[in-house]
Amino acid sequence: MICPKCKRKYEDDMPKCLWCDAPNPNYGAEDSPENESEPEIKPETPKPKRPKSETPKHENKPAAEPANRHSHHKSQEPGLKIFWLALLIGFTGAHCSSSGRNLRGALYLIFGGLTYRIIYLILRNNGLTIPAAVGAIAFIGYAVIVFLFLKDVWKIALGKYRNRKTGKKYESKSWMPALALIFTIIHAVMLNFDGYSTYEIVWNSGERVTAKMELAVEDYMLAQKNYFEQTGKIGDVKEIRYMSGSVKWNGQFLYRMDGKGLEVTYMTNYHCPYNTICQIPPVIHNGPLDWEITLPEDSRCNEFAHQLVSLKESLSNVPKESEPAASTPELDKGVDGVGVVPDTTQHGDSL
Repeated sequence: MICPKCKRKYEDDMPKCLWCDAPNPNYGAEDSPENESEPEIKPETPKPKRPKSETPKHENKPAAEPANRHSHHKSQEPGLKIFWLALLIGFTGAHCSSSGRNLRGALYLIFGGLTYRIIYLILRNNGLTIPAAVGAIAFIGYAVIVFLFLKDVWKIALGKYRNRKTGKKYESKSWMPALALIFTIIHAVMLNFDGYSTYEIVWNSGERVTAKMELAVEDYMLAQKNYFEQTGKIGDVKEIRYMSGSVKWNGQFLYRMDGKGLEVTYMTNYHCPYNTICQIPPVIHNGPLDWEITLPEDSRCNEFAHQLVSLKESLSNVPKESEPAASTPELDKGVDGVGVVPDTTQHGDSL
């Protein structure tokens, strides 16, 4: 021990300096609580150096956060395949089956139009008509399925659709909601059109549908008549300027121009069998233009197109312009071939 007063050395365990009697400041300090803590603190003072050896571990912790983020990113299923399945063929339930919703996918497939399509083809190919109840149920079922699969599309686009097999949500992309909105508008317009057509054909007996067909027929007859009055002959589709091509499809009817005139084909099988044909050929009877409307033999089709039946009846009641009047006398041929008016007086006297 070095005395702080006289700067001389003496033993550490002595209570005071041997030379100047100055008290030993360290005497008894080893047994005191304060001094007991110092040895603990002093060895611990290098403990901050431990983080130096552990700094790589601490430095790895920030690197572990991106790893967690990456693992969270991996916890999501890729969403491109499921999104396109739902968007393009969602009514078949393909996206439901792919995500572990097999029962729901089967219901989508049954009521989304497949079953109705099979029934429609069977009835059509056998010349049978679709009952009104079947058409109404088919449309209602299809409308419900469209609403449900569009709901699935939006859930996928917003990242809220979950895979039932893995429990993970599907990853969404920023462009998915915009595309989902476009297809929602398209399906809404198509559903509105299908609903209107179903209402007109099933509940309204197709009166407006056939009225449009009959207007098209009247337009053809008028165009053909105007061309005949100008040229004195029957014109084809380009000459009479009735339609741009030889075939035209409008709603449930197909219009075709051939050598027999206008041919109207029924392209569905509500109230009337599929592929039923009506023909409206123009004919010339000794000068003027006339029409010969050929209707199908099936009475159901005639009831379906009763206005066209009325048109045929009205045409059949119009007297032919080529028929000579009853009071018009015919010329007799004389000996020299010159026509002579026959004697029409009672006594044979000419006027």
